[in-house]
Amino acid sequence: MNVRVDLPRSAIGAGWPPIALRETCRVAHDRTVPLWPYHRRRLQNGGCGAAVLEAVESAIEQALDHLPRRIPSRTRLTVLVDPSRGVSVVVQRRLSSLDAPSGVVGVPVVVDRAPELPPGGAKPADRAFWDDAQRQAAAAGGHQAILVSPDALVLDGGTATVLVRRGETVLTPPSPPAIAGVARAWLIENAGCFGVTIVEAEVRLSDLEEADEVVYLNAYGGARADAQKDSSLARAIQRELDRLWLPPKG
Repeated sequence: MNVRVDLPRSAIGAGWPPIALRETCRVAHDRTVPLWPYHRRRLQNGGCGAAVLEAVESAIEQALDHLPRRIPSRTRLTVLVDPSRGVSVVVQRRLSSLDAPSGVVGVPVVVDRAPELPPGGAKPADRAFWDDAQRQAAAAGGHQAILVSPDALVLDGGTATVLVRRGETVLTPPSPPAIAGVARAWLIENAGCFGVTIVEAEVRLSDLEEADEVVYLNAYGGARADAQKDSSLARAIQRELDRLWLPPKG
């Protein structure tokens, strides 16, 4: 499966962000994108105006119309908004960076600076900063880079939000420097369903070692526990996301 829809800049007009932005979305079995309102909000916060957002949604609708009536799991829709070129939407079957059957192995990767983010902590199309960290984590036998400052402050995950539970409180690094994750925003709005309080706060590497649970979360793969710690929270979050992504037949 590989569907692509392109809309040139000349066909759209004004309302472009200052730099290219990317959104990676999960398509549900019924050809919907349940977390789209959160992706749309992040694009808007990143500088996309009404005309651009309308073009993005038109391209998404065209792409989804090319899909079979019921699609398989792990179907990814990627949106690229490039102020120099236009809007592109691609739908593919892909595994997630969080697809690790025995749990995600997180590897601290020290970076000498915080990432430069678009307005609103939006997700930049240029992923070189995070990709480099992910390569270092993979070389060390891991699945997820934990970006850490030289003084051991956790900045973000390489492809996922980092969540640290201690009791009924869940800490996550503030955005910025963390990307304002879509699944993170969904979780904050629905924290009451899981009996926890989500707090944006400073997280240190030692907090991960002392935590009751460490969870990695993104809007394509969902929630996964760190391989060193079991996580009932990760399972609960994943069950709720699966209800969105895998609606029953009929």
